[in-house]
Amino acid sequence: MTESNGDHAHAQQTGFAGVMRRTLERLALPGDDRELVVAEVTYPPGGVAPLHRHPVGGIIYIVEGTAESAYGSEAPRRYRAGETLQDRADLPHTLFRNCDPDRPLRFLTIYALEPGRSYTMES
Repeated sequence: MTESNGDHAHAQQTGFAGVMRRTLERLALPGDDRELVVAEVTYPPGGVAPLHRHPVGGIIYIVEGTAESAYGSEAPRRYRAGETLQDRADLPHTLFRNCDPDRPLRFLTIYALEPGRSYTMES
């Protein structure tokens, strides 16, 4: 079952300042309590997420812009449009930011999670 797609998806403000999230697909996984979610997330120019965690791993595909990300004590890495990175459930997400002070960062996040459970939790 699809929650929303394309023109019917509605952007929502997240708990992070200026960050918008739009659920593109929400599909029940047969034989599983979880659902597969595809969400488009947009960070404002220079936007930075506070320290947070993810309850499950997920995949991020950078659509537009450059992101910088780090988990735990790892050194930050940059990801550009067309590249992917993996959200990790085992470590705090210590850094995630839009590297461009003038343009938004846009990416897709794909993950499987129980309905009603949040994918991002502030630490």
